[in-house]
Amino acid sequence: MTSDAWWRDAETDPTHVAAVEWLLRLQDPGLSLEDTLAWQDWMNASPRHAEAFHRLERVSDIASQLRGRDQPGAHSFARDPYDGSVPLSRWRRDKRVWPRMAIAASILLPVGLLLAILLSSGSGDFWNPHVKVLTTEVGENRTVPLEDGSQIMLGGNSRAEVALSKRVRTVNLQRGEAFFIVARDPVRPFKVRAGDTTVTAVGTEFNVRRESDRVIVAVTDGRVVVEPVSPIVPLALLREFKPKLRPVHVAAGEGTFAGEAGIEDASKLEDPSATTAWQTGRLAFRLQPLKYVLEDVNRYAAKPITVDDQSIGALIITGTVARDDIPHWIDSLEHAFGLRAVEEPERIVLRRGQ
Repeated sequence: MTSDAWWRDAETDPTHVAAVEWLLRLQDPGLSLEDTLAWQDWMNASPRHAEAFHRLERVSDIASQLRGRDQPGAHSFARDPYDGSVPLSRWRRDKRVWPRMAIAASILLPVGLLLAILLSSGSGDFWNPHVKVLTTEVGENRTVPLEDGSQIMLGGNSRAEVALSKRVRTVNLQRGEAFFIVARDPVRPFKVRAGDTTVTAVGTEFNVRRESDRVIVAVTDGRVVVEPVSPIVPLALLREFKPKLRPVHVAAGEGTFAGEAGIEDASKLEDPSATTAWQTGRLAFRLQPLKYVLEDVNRYAAKPITVDDQSIGALIITGTVARDDIPHWIDSLEHAFGLRAVEEPERIVLRRGQ
């Protein structure tokens, strides 16, 4: 179906009928996380599914604008020769209609039918959400309450875009780290996107840290689903080459990370308290490559710390960094690994000792 002719078959097209059903189903107060995942599977199964669903979202936006406006009177309806007893396409073949009126009617009828379904179900008051941008400076932590009762705790040098609509709550973590306390709302899933990864919850507490080439997720309460963002190529095809491109369920006390290869299976957190330690001034690491540790530490360091050799970045680090005593931690690196920290005007470079 071409993009300019979808409305001709919207009355009977199974894809659009299914899209309406999903749109209504997502309004169910008893919607479960499994229902949300089933909807996402349907969306990912075909580009046409997502296109149809998003068209209906736009229709619902129109519906919200039409609500409250004056409705046509009985005289206007009496002048309308179309009675709705047959599909408009057949009626147009059987009747000679002024071309401009026919075009307008052929566009408005399918939309009107969909609007009638949405409005009668109470789902026609969707709105385009306003995007709120949240940022922190280097060394700054910030807690932001949201209108839905949720909270976002941003770590140093982080940026997130928040959009709350009447169907879904979305956060795009563009850099840094954030801890989410999500107010339970089965009608509106809470989705956090970080790079090519999406975390979906309906009411839980979890931490997301976005690094240069991976995303780390840890759950402290409830459960979430971590899944890859759908690319242009269907995920079902890509999984033949990258089997880890699939959703992973993560429960309280568990964590996972997503990288180029996909999403790792959930595993038990060795120290759950380390997940939120950054909120109290401690950065805790266990068996992490130094390059990732530096990404985290640099969100609190007065000067960024770099390495001049990839082998240094591969050093495995376990321990705690006090946010207000990073110079002392650098000293410990020098002694533990035989490194030399060279302070330059704009940065500190870790080099092999000589």
